[in-house]
Amino acid sequence: MALEHEFYLIPKTANIQEYWQYTHEERTYLDCVVLHDDLILYIMDSLKWIPTKNPGIRNMPAGYGINYHGLTLFDNQSAITLRNVFSAWRDLFENAPKVMKLTGSFVWSDKEEGEYERLILNRNLVIMQLERLITMAEKLLDGEVYIYHSGI
Repeated sequence: MALEHEFYLIPKTANIQEYWQYTHEERTYLDCVVLHDDLILYIMDSLKWIPTKNPGIRNMPAGYGINYHGLTLFDNQSAITLRNVFSAWRDLFENAPKVMKLTGSFVWSDKEEGEYERLILNRNLVIMQLERLITMAEKLLDGEVYIYHSGI
């Protein structure tokens, strides 16, 4: 099973504190985008610039970046930076070949020699996913919805 990050566009009326307890089939949402973990890791540094909240902790403290292994809430305070970061990545990837070959994380082999992983991504699929996230981020501006991220 591939590691994935799910981004749900949910109405502001949803119970944020309990939303994570629902299974995927039980969740009510307006839209959903799933990004592969390899892509999230590739763009991780820029995700740390986005204002967020952690719904897994009482009083949902504000912070920056996604909770990689847990939950993240994006609200209207996140909207502009979230949109701009994903727009910048989309614009950059539009210049890539159809099959994007990217340098991933450094991993150790059995022979105790390390190397960088090679990430092979479909440019058109990645751009489509980013465009959906950009659209979701723009909907945050009116304050009537949240984006709820569920990490690996």
